[in-house]
Amino acid sequence: MPKDIASPSPCAGFIVANCAALACAARLLGGQTALKRAQRLIEDFSLAPPLTRRLNRELDALEDLLALRHVHDFDRVEAAQFSKIDPLDPAVEEICQLLDGLRAAREAEANAG
Repeated sequence: MPKDIASPSPCAGFIVANCAALACAARLLGGQTALKRAQRLIEDFSLAPPLTRRLNRELDALEDLLALRHVHDFDRVEAAQFSKIDPLDPAVEEICQLLDGLRAAREAEANAG
């Protein structure tokens, strides 16, 4: 069956539907630089473009951020940002849900193509 060009891809749909939460999570976990990077990604996906290698790299970086992959590297801003987060903060659960949603969207994207 041909791909429906009128509907957004799973990744675009997830990013756009969760743009505010993703921006907040990016700022919380990675500071201003991560926030700006997430905002560019949101802007790029709001146009519902095809998934390019660059967008895939940006999704990889967002997934790494949400998955806390770099919090043990004290040379990165993520370590400092992570140390400021109260484990009981409701944002922690929201970040976990965003990570699960992003992974599900990426899997759906891979299975659709």
